[in-house]
Amino acid sequence: MPRIFIAIRFDDHMKDRLASIQDSLRKRGIQGKYCPYENLHMTLVFIGERYDLPSIRKAVSEVDFEPFDLTLSTLGSFPTKAGVIWCGVEQHQTIQKLVSTLRERLQAYGVAYKNGLFFPHISLIQQPTEIITDIEIPKASMPVLQICIMKSERIDGKLVYTEI
Repeated sequence: MPRIFIAIRFDDHMKDRLASIQDSLRKRGIQGKYCPYENLHMTLVFIGERYDLPSIRKAVSEVDFEPFDLTLSTLGSFPTKAGVIWCGVEQHQTIQKLVSTLRERLQAYGVAYKNGLFFPHISLIQQPTEIITDIEIPKASMPVLQICIMKSERIDGKLVYTEI
């Protein structure tokens, strides 16, 4: 069964910049589960495998926000057992407000979601052999004009993210 999440999808220019960061990590000898180019995104809300798609669509359609530019900032990591290296963004408050509004609308329609602390980030690599965050981040920005409902599923052993 697919897993559902709501995300900001990236244009090719942004994905190229994120891939260049991943390449820099590889050149430094970091191994792990790199997020494939086509799957690079920013998750806003994770819903999971139990969902009512019509309610999710209604909730998302009611989220109004002013378009904004998303700009890459610095690398960081989460202190989990497996570890994650991520790229941060400059627009924390704007994205936090967007996520808050999105969560309010999902709650109004009875949609369950992972309700933990939200920190805007783009996961680049999971389970890295080493945590390195001193990679130079290329200048990159893109306009955020919409948010997308996505599904995550395994197809022929490969994790595929598709907008629905």
